Amino acid sequence: MHEVGSARYSPSQVEVWAPAVPSEEAYLQRANDGRVFLVAVNEHDRPIAYGDLTPVGHIEYLYCEPEATRTGIVKALYLQLEQAAKQRNISLLSTNASELARSFFKKRGFLVVQRRDFVLKGVLIHNYRMEKRLGS
Repeated sequence: MHEVGSARYSPSQVEVWAPAVPSEEAYLQRANDGRVFLVAVNEHDRPIAYGDLTPVGHIEYLYCEPEATRTGIVKALYLQLEQAAKQRNISLLSTNASELARSFFKKRGFLVVQRRDFVLKGVLIHNYRMEKRLGS
């Protein structure tokens, strides 16, 4: 977010959205709370992208390192998350997409439900509530 977020957000917006790298404990806790949690690694076994799907069909995270952008890794993770949703009989996917992610999700059939404007740590910022109905 710090490197690519500046393309669509101000420095203060980037800072409040992604103030620091979350701890490994925080990731492990999320990965073990019932959600699908996928991690892509490079040839050196270093994580370069991750995504998740909550039990109710919400994609909370879908991120990659800057060097992994436009490589197909995020698309592959997304397709795995969608497949996992179908296997779990989840009929509606949702996400709160940033300006950067909105076009990615739109290309995969998500529709914007609402622009969400909010204040985070005193800074006005926005994202988009998006949804996609899954076929049987």
